[in-house]
Amino acid sequence: QANVSANKPSDGWPSTPPTILPLSWGQDHLNFPSDWDLVLCADIVYLPETYPLLVETLAHLCKNGAVVLLSSKMRKEHKTPSFFEEFLPSRFDVELVHRDDKQNNNIYRAFPL
Repeated sequence: QANVSANKPSDGWPSTPPTILPLSWGQDHLNFPSDWDLVLCADIVYLPETYPLLVETLAHLCKNGAVVLLSSKMRKEHKTPSFFEEFLPSRFDVELVHRDDKQNNNIYRAFPL
């Protein structure tokens, strides 16, 4: 909720404000629909023990062919590269679309296999 409030347009929402709900990787993802066109992810890859659950959750959200865009700081201490090189490719076709060397951030596009 704090992130949504901090990023609220200065002239208000163009329509209905977004709904914010908690989503625990691999636990309650089946309570969410899977008919999205686009799934945006920012800085969600940081706990290696949750990587399989995160892939499972993304696969559910993208059952109908949604495109996933993931922005991530490439933290070696969190083994972030392994998520994009090993875990995510098990269920998605993954493509690096942008690299910011200065900030050590990557943006990936992923399509369900």
